[in-house]
Amino acid sequence: MRFTIILALFFSYSLKSQNPAQKNVFTLKPSLGFNGCQIHGDNYSGYNKLGVVGGIAVNATLKEKMSMELGFYFSQKGSRHNPNPEKGDYNYYRVNLNYIDLPFSFRYLLNEKFFATGGVSAAYLISYSEDTHIGNWNGEYPFNKFEIGLNVGLGMKLKNNFSVEVRSCNSVTPIRSYGIAATGVFYPNPIARFFNKGLYNNILSVLVTYQFDLKKKNGN
Repeated sequence: MRFTIILALFFSYSLKSQNPAQKNVFTLKPSLGFNGCQIHGDNYSGYNKLGVVGGIAVNATLKEKMSMELGFYFSQKGSRHNPNPEKGDYNYYRVNLNYIDLPFSFRYLLNEKFFATGGVSAAYLISYSEDTHIGNWNGEYPFNKFEIGLNVGLGMKLKNNFSVEVRSCNSVTPIRSYGIAATGVFYPNPIARFFNKGLYNNILSVLVTYQFDLKKKNGN
């Protein structure tokens, strides 16, 4: 229901913002790519977990260089750490998080070839798996079902309606809360207090997109 209301407001506002002289009102944009994933707070660093991301977005033009976009994606996130016996590291950790991701963003054309994007996203966790060198940890420390994130990206137009974009998404709500002992730690820095309530997804995505233009007919 909430998603339907947001979608209706999105289309309503975009229609009111249209210039009658513009031909392209809405654009459908199917995308496919991969995620480089890590989890802030899991004691491992590096984008060592790969995941797939794919779905479709609806883009609505606001001004000559500005548009807004609502997407619906399947996105794999998580973290991975492989053991390194040569360095005395026998720890193994892998978590795979499968989300339905709904990014809402604004897109600005920097020039004829490059564009920048930025906005927020809401994601719902549909399934996950977690394994360590000790064994399977599914259900031991459940992940939160909902995630809110911030997105920024930089893209380039290619030939034949294709484009490629590098996008960064960082969750601002914890995907798993810390235990009672950890939540009792006081951080004097307000930013540190805000981002030390649990584990957070850090994602770097590369998306290849094809653009279908839906043309507005004059006189309608």
